[in-house]
Amino acid sequence: MMQLFKNLFGGQVDGMMLAQSQELKEYAQIELLAYFAEPTAPHDSTAQRAWNRVLPKPYPDMLARFQKQGWLAPAGNGYQVTAQGRPFVEAYRRRTEEAKRTAMQGVHDALAQMMTSEALTIRRQYENRTPLGKADWTGPEPPMNHSAVTRRIFFLDHWLFDGLSPETVKWLKLYAAEEHLWGAFWRLDPAQIPPQVAQELAHPELDIVEAVYWRAHAIVLLVDNQETWQRVKGGDHVRRLEIVGVNDEHTCEHCRQHLGKQYLVARVPELPHRGCTSPYGCRCRYEPVLEAIEEIPLMAN
Repeated sequence: MMQLFKNLFGGQVDGMMLAQSQELKEYAQIELLAYFAEPTAPHDSTAQRAWNRVLPKPYPDMLARFQKQGWLAPAGNGYQVTAQGRPFVEAYRRRTEEAKRTAMQGVHDALAQMMTSEALTIRRQYENRTPLGKADWTGPEPPMNHSAVTRRIFFLDHWLFDGLSPETVKWLKLYAAEEHLWGAFWRLDPAQIPPQVAQELAHPELDIVEAVYWRAHAIVLLVDNQETWQRVKGGDHVRRLEIVGVNDEHTCEHCRQHLGKQYLVARVPELPHRGCTSPYGCRCRYEPVLEAIEEIPLMAN
């Protein structure tokens, strides 16, 4: 009750208590404060409206409150956390890092048993505890069948695994499944890569961290492309798929000749391209081409 009184009427606030609180409207304040750890402009109007739903006061009032408390100061075209406010930010960051480690370990353990639905539940519970319902490192809101698509990784039998031992395939699939489940990609520390995996996935043009990263990336892209193709093959509103992807110095000529081209769903080239010679592997993906209204055949009544 005392904290609510302070929030409403502007008394001195215990920043460390907010950083450690389990109440959303309290720790959300330190999450917002942490956004200004470096000189940063305020959020745009759309983001401010989202913040307004979880803060005890409107966004501009909270910035004014932070300044009154001595936690925030103007910096250029934005604001920056002061020395007085930094301990609260650091304490909150330690808390969020621990929450991230716990969630990632929980997902890892669930996926190691191929329990993809449980893994997705852990992800959602973790994100639901963040002020805006999404961590800054995780992917977009997962679709309803996300865990089912992730599960397909464990049962893939594909030329991407040619020449690899069952142990390396199992390890690589788990790494890829974690990234797919979170909707995010990250590079491992070399010490996290088993010696056998490092030996089998060694690439003459990449260090082992990059070689493992891009191989897992290809697996994630494979199941997402398969899901896209299966989703549209029986529909009436999508008859074509466009092949899109990265076009940079690492894109091979085989992939480049397909970029931007559209194909009938039944005739689209299979991805990943077998002829890809990029050290990163094929990074092409399918993009459904929505038909214009006048192109969609009308069904008879």
